[in-house]
Amino acid sequence: MKKFRALIFVFLIFFISGCGKKEYSKVEFLMDTVVEIKVYHRKKAEAEKAINSSMEEMKRVEQKMSCFLPGSEVSRINKEALLEGRKGSLLAERWIPVSDELFSLLGESVLLSKLTKGCFDITIYPLWKIWKFEGENIEVPDKKEIEKKLQLVDYKNIIIGNGKIKFVKRNMGIDLGGIAKGYAVDAAIKVLKDKNINSAIVNAGGDMYVLGRKQGKSWRIGIRHPRREGEILGTIEVEDKAIVTSGDYERFFFSGGKKYHHIINPKTGYPADECQSVTIVAKEATFADGLATGIFVLGPKEGMALIENLEGVEGVIVNKEGDVSVSSGLISKIEYVN
Repeated sequence: MKKFRALIFVFLIFFISGCGKKEYSKVEFLMDTVVEIKVYHRKKAEAEKAINSSMEEMKRVEQKMSCFLPGSEVSRINKEALLEGRKGSLLAERWIPVSDELFSLLGESVLLSKLTKGCFDITIYPLWKIWKFEGENIEVPDKKEIEKKLQLVDYKNIIIGNGKIKFVKRNMGIDLGGIAKGYAVDAAIKVLKDKNINSAIVNAGGDMYVLGRKQGKSWRIGIRHPRREGEILGTIEVEDKAIVTSGDYERFFFSGGKKYHHIINPKTGYPADECQSVTIVAKEATFADGLATGIFVLGPKEGMALIENLEGVEGVIVNKEGDVSVSSGLISKIEYVN
């Protein structure tokens, strides 16, 4: 009887402590999207401190990785590459030093380029500069200008080694827009873990990571419907996973009755047109972000084949006709919403 009472007492302590967690959250606009960090914790001061620290970490990543901020490390690299190109040589000869953090991300970017047959490519920067998706009087770039910039886009023409990067061709550059958001999410999660937070979600406009469980249950995450604004395609239950979606509905414009979105195919110079959206579930948001971008360009058939060959990776692909394909490890876990 005493043992039985002791077990009940232990259960009650566990139950009360689990239910004692309250929700704390913060929303800011970072990396050209809405970022929300939500934490479940028993102590308000600790939760708010952890949220603020993780948000600051995401700001730090943006300041370092954005090619649109003049003072970022990526902008410095692109600027030095441009100066090298102005010397008149067809080949860039100078090695440009990079931080350990960026060097590691460059290495992962090259790995993702190889996995996706070049469909994910951080050297897309010259193309990205001529495509405008904001402002007034947006137009499709001139065909000859696209063809000219295409010659500068190829991940095989960057060399990384010994903490440095070198461009084979002059006037090349890098854009980490297809992977940096995921990296920032992972960085925020690391800060939360260091602050002893074990239940949280970091969501950066479709790039998210769920930490632990939500009030004792798995997180139920909705996958956005790519053609019905405000609606979801289905839901999945996950724990300690990154869920990242790349879609053609975030930034786009119409010209001549045709839709042009922001996910550029590095092989054609024009927006990729085989998918409406790609959702990747993986262990890290960095990898999931780059993979989702690459598979969106690669297309549904080869993309799903790649997902099936990657350990610990699942995915949902909506092709250009709106047909949905789900990876084998996720097909029994997704709940469709009519």
